[in-house]
Amino acid sequence: MRRIAIVGCGFPQLSLVRAAKRAGHYVIGADANPRAVAVALCDELHETSTSDVEGLCAVVLRTRADAVTTTGSEVSLKSTALVAERLGLPFYAKPETVRLCQDKDAMRAAYAAAGLGVPAFAPCISMGEASAFARAHGFPVVVKPSRGWGQRGVARVETEAELMVAFEDARAHSASAGLAVVVVEAWLQGREYSVNGWIQEGRLASYCVTERLTVPGKRPLGVMIAEAYPSGLSAEEEERVVAEARRGALALGHVRGPCYSQVSMGPNGCVLFETAARLGGGFDADVTRLASGVDLYARVLGVALDDAALETQPARFPVHGGAVAKFLVARPGHVRAIRGLSEARAMDGIDDAEAFVPVGGIVMPLTDSAKRAGYVLAHGSTRAEAIARADAALARMRIDTDAEVDPRPPEAST
Repeated sequence: MRRIAIVGCGFPQLSLVRAAKRAGHYVIGADANPRAVAVALCDELHETSTSDVEGLCAVVLRTRADAVTTTGSEVSLKSTALVAERLGLPFYAKPETVRLCQDKDAMRAAYAAAGLGVPAFAPCISMGEASAFARAHGFPVVVKPSRGWGQRGVARVETEAELMVAFEDARAHSASAGLAVVVVEAWLQGREYSVNGWIQEGRLASYCVTERLTVPGKRPLGVMIAEAYPSGLSAEEEERVVAEARRGALALGHVRGPCYSQVSMGPNGCVLFETAARLGGGFDADVTRLASGVDLYARVLGVALDDAALETQPARFPVHGGAVAKFLVARPGHVRAIRGLSEARAMDGIDDAEAFVPVGGIVMPLTDSAKRAGYVLAHGSTRAEAIARADAALARMRIDTDAEVDPRPPEAST
């Protein structure tokens, strides 16, 4: 039995904690929220913020952990990379690689330098710069924090008045992460896809391409509500999407471990929007396991434990023709009751069903990805069958809330 410190116990780390427990390891959780969904699975919890590098180093040393790791969350990723570097422990991404993957302006610049097609963009410090970009390129434009994650502060704007509001919101989010810069970019039409892969010896291998389905609306923009497999792309189009993800990883110097990329395909062609040096935070790797038989969570543990065989473990699970992770949207408020979970889990084709917010907790408005309240993981012989099964299970699940939301919510688990 090895002692593994996992940074974050929210839903982005739930499957990683489960994988560590299945392998017989002792799991040390670190999260400021003692009611986070994966806490009950940990052998011990330390109530430390996932952004507190000094505190996390102390947890690893105090608990005599053999390894430290995380996935699914940009906040946890940044901290864990720094902790691993300071303590000399294995991790799949260097802090500088993480920085390039998280700072939107640096990421776009690296893409452009490598010859990738990117939407016109500008890093803006002032509203005047943002307004000048919008006048030059025309509305609509997308406004996002230079340093941010989970779609926090991301909006599509169509007027100067909307731009002013969105700019200040995005700047506040980015400043809270240490960089008061806003990225404004041209709007590109297209459907969105996620490339879920692993980089070995510097080359990205894609194990699953999913269509990324998002909630409608302009603000927040792009909060994912489902990852569906197959992608719906032709074989040729899927090859283009994967090739663009591969070029993006190389441009950012990401040469080992999990890689999650967001790519758009539309009238403007194939455009890479994001490269993340981690697994997707929306159970993308669970969909990948159902689609390909490859367990990327086990590989993440392999890196942390310096186990080359586990890091390169081949497919070992049943493969299905369709798979989906689909999220539950609940009414904001204090949670009075959670109903239908056991019934949903017992339905045909349902691999998992969870509510992320406990009774007594708070469902927050869906302003970013961290506010999602529950999900279902399903498989089928086709994509349509998997989605139908997920929808049927979600219809059984209900989170009963009152109408009041505390304006001062506790720190989200990330």
